Amino acid sequence: MLPSSQFANTYPVPRPAGVLSATPSSRPRVGSYAPMVGSSATLLVALEQARHAARSDADILLEAESGTGKELLAHFIHQESARAAKPFIAINCAAVPEHLLEAELFGHVRGAFTGALASHSGKFELAHGGTLLLDEIGELPPALQPKLLRVLQEREFYRLGDSHPTRVDVRVIASTNQSLQGLVREGRFRQDLYYRLNVIPLSLPPLRERGDDVIELAEYFAARFAAPQPPPAMSERFRAALCCHYWPGNVRELANAIRRAVALREGDEIDVDALRLGAPPALGPAPWLKPGLSLREAEKALLEITLEATAGNRTRAAALLGVSLRTVRNKIREHGLPPRRML
Repeated sequence: MLPSSQFANTYPVPRPAGVLSATPSSRPRVGSYAPMVGSSATLLVALEQARHAARSDADILLEAESGTGKELLAHFIHQESARAAKPFIAINCAAVPEHLLEAELFGHVRGAFTGALASHSGKFELAHGGTLLLDEIGELPPALQPKLLRVLQEREFYRLGDSHPTRVDVRVIASTNQSLQGLVREGRFRQDLYYRLNVIPLSLPPLRERGDDVIELAEYFAARFAAPQPPPAMSERFRAALCCHYWPGNVRELANAIRRAVALREGDEIDVDALRLGAPPALGPAPWLKPGLSLREAEKALLEITLEATAGNRTRAAALLGVSLRTVRNKIREHGLPPRRML
């Protein structure tokens, strides 16, 4: 899932293009790219949708929270597509100054402006035959939005200073951590451009909805950041703390937390003291809390929203509620909740 670029990581993770697998040894790699890690149902669904999308050349709009791994998924789509042998090019629309972004996207010819001493190929031209990731597409300046719309429709553009169009064959993936529909309603994003990008809508689940992927990812990062030394063990208290945290920064936050814990650990085991997580986000009164609600109704509602927040993971729900796993199982039966949910 996320990056700023959604995936402009604050930790040095090489750009990815692997396949998701529950078994670390079976995760294929492409060059120096890292695999996607996780085996939760929510992630598997997202990955399967991405695999189907990769079969076509239709443009994709990927909306997901920051730090979830949107660039990872874009790499995955590229590697699963018929364009895998061609370039994968990414540009962060928010990271390039507005007055330079057009030249970065479409290129320029020599003499197009002061300082243009040589012709320059833009990202669209560099991605010819392959895939172009337009990250943070919601930050695209209004003046460039009609130009991007024309490129998406015609697959041709003009370099700055050029009088002849350049044609390209490019598959475009646009990603954002914002709601483009919301930006359209606010008048900050063109509606016709939104519809042109949103041919295949995809998303990635936040880490808090990925169940035991938290532990699997933690083990992956611990091994990576401890190398070349053997990966440290993780205490049960440490694992419980990982499961209970909300992870507003998603996988990026988890990676930084594990890197810090590996560096600060004492001995061969990581304990909770090395984690040093920030305070969870402040929450207002729960909407279901109201006068007249019985204790039994409140207990059932709390159990339901906790199971939903942990993607049905009973062990994590028990840790969050401060009760035993047996108590959670008994309460599920007592309140007539479905015996088994998404894991």
